[in-house]
Amino acid sequence: MNKTLPIMIIPLMAVLAGCGAQPTDVKQDYQIITNADGLTKTEENNGSILLIREGAPALNEYNRFIIDPVQIIYSDPNMDDLSPKQVARMQQYLQDAVITQLRDGGYQVGTKSAPSTMRITFKISGLKAPSAAANITSALAPFAISVGEVTIESVFTEASSNRIDAISVMSSKGSRFMNATPWSTWADVESTFDQWAKSFRESLDKAHQE
Repeated sequence: MNKTLPIMIIPLMAVLAGCGAQPTDVKQDYQIITNADGLTKTEENNGSILLIREGAPALNEYNRFIIDPVQIIYSDPNMDDLSPKQVARMQQYLQDAVITQLRDGGYQVGTKSAPSTMRITFKISGLKAPSAAANITSALAPFAISVGEVTIESVFTEASSNRIDAISVMSSKGSRFMNATPWSTWADVESTFDQWAKSFRESLDKAHQE
């Protein structure tokens, strides 16, 4: 089995552990949204889920990327209370963060399939950003009463053949203690997106250097 693709999720867990957004276990009842036929589940890393296709191309075989518009999965009834405008902003935020990191690293990002092109699709669920008003008035500040949470299912597809080679699922939420931005639970979600983008770029760079 190819050992390169799984590294795309491992650095993310380490990075998140040291910032405002903390990795959390993916819920046991989480159902993979994407068709995972032909993929094999690997060992979980810090509560995350990773499935990979045996013999999938190594990460260093890709230098072109297509980043699909981010999908929102409204399976959590609590998500109905979120502002559609804010949710749309978060969709764009994640897509932009990944595109920026890739382009800064010298990789090509476009919309057309070609050799050595990977398509990445994000499916967000469990998105929570409750009102942070109580955090501001809390006598225990910087203790955060409410924090932002998100679960990201990332799908990695060989663009030319439209073959799904890997799926990763990770969850995170803001830290309740020593939270640098207790007034904004959306900042917790943005932090997760920023760190995912940075981690993937670093994994890609490392793969190309080996």
